[in-house]
Amino acid sequence: MRSGPGGDAGQSPRPEDAEPERRLGDKMIPEYRRSFGQALRDGDPARAEAISEEALGHGLSVEQVYSGVIAPAMEWIGELWQHDEASVSGEHLATAISQGVMARLFPRLLHAEPRSREVVMLAATQGEQHVLGLRMIADTLEGAGFDVRYLGPDVPPGALLDACRKHRPAVLGLGASMGLNVPHLILAIQEVAKLEHPPVVFVGGRAVGEAVRSGLEAPVVQACEEVVPVVDRLLEGPAPDMPVRSELAARVPPRSDAGGSMAVADRSVAGSFSATALAAAETARDAARTAFGLRQLAYRDGLTGLWNRRAYDDRLMALSEDADGSALMLDLDRFKAINDSRGHETGDRVLVAVGEAILECIRPVDFGARFGGDEFVVLLPGMEITEATEVAERIRRRIEAGSGDPPVTVSIGVGPLSDDSRRTGLTIDRALYEAKTGGRNLVAQSES
Repeated sequence: MRSGPGGDAGQSPRPEDAEPERRLGDKMIPEYRRSFGQALRDGDPARAEAISEEALGHGLSVEQVYSGVIAPAMEWIGELWQHDEASVSGEHLATAISQGVMARLFPRLLHAEPRSREVVMLAATQGEQHVLGLRMIADTLEGAGFDVRYLGPDVPPGALLDACRKHRPAVLGLGASMGLNVPHLILAIQEVAKLEHPPVVFVGGRAVGEAVRSGLEAPVVQACEEVVPVVDRLLEGPAPDMPVRSELAARVPPRSDAGGSMAVADRSVAGSFSATALAAAETARDAARTAFGLRQLAYRDGLTGLWNRRAYDDRLMALSEDADGSALMLDLDRFKAINDSRGHETGDRVLVAVGEAILECIRPVDFGARFGGDEFVVLLPGMEITEATEVAERIRRRIEAGSGDPPVTVSIGVGPLSDDSRRTGLTIDRALYEAKTGGRNLVAQSES
């Protein structure tokens, strides 16, 4: 995972080195799962944490550790408890250890740009206390850049509806792991569908399969690695008119007698310990979010929202390891005259518009930054200089066509990435000078 916009140049593996590590990690997932499960059974948090770090070191993603190691290990602990081979206290301790490991891994998920302004809400329906999988889904979505509202376990229909009215989620994920609580899940979906602005629903948990087969029109997500494409698809497409088919709805009793519920408060010492561990894990997540936000601020240009000079320097140094790609340097033509004649407020609006034009013309993998003043830079990893010149032309035309009063044009220098970041900077600066002296509103290319 990258530590910042540019990543950690001293530790980031080269692609050719990372792939064998990832394959090794995939092969070792069963062993990690077994060892992690044994650490949970032994109540050894240090060993559990060490196993998760080892798995990451062998190329597994956090999501793979969640779904391939922690989740099945916890399922094994649950099976031991069901067969009286593990105590309630032991299960609570295993849950607390898993929550602690996940909280430590969570900061490594926070690396993506905001993906959508739409809210995604997650809740375990009334009676559900086993929410480790739901927490994994929430972490994964937040790490992918979604705006997530996590309501946690045992959410009654009234509280769920109030939260939907308050946050207006576009997507709602509901979980049920125990068959006794599936009626609550169905009723919650029916109530949510009656809202003025109902969200699109997906479901998860071991108990939802039969409901889906019986007429629940909702996508099922059973692992955190599946959830991002599902939510992307739900945000793009229309919701089903009736998520619960009539034949299934007829089988669900009214809310007043919707069947048994496992929502029994656990007031034991083990239950209190588990709740305390969960609260500590949420506190750790809040600290990680704050640190991520501050890191973003430190690397962002306050006016345009693009990356800043510091972020550019870090990213350029990281890309220089492979020297595979191209770079652009842009400078607004006669920008001082705009500031002098129209004022700095107009000049600021021009800079913001240029930043937006750059983002519209580059790929998500590319990197745009405000270098300083009216200069901007773009890094295009893996792109040959010929194609990079086409991108530069697209940016130049977009800025010229999008400007009104005052008219705005830009000169752009294009050059290849070098294994020496300073040489890359000199190359694109020299190309920019050629564009300026050549008459402005031009793209100039330099091969070295």
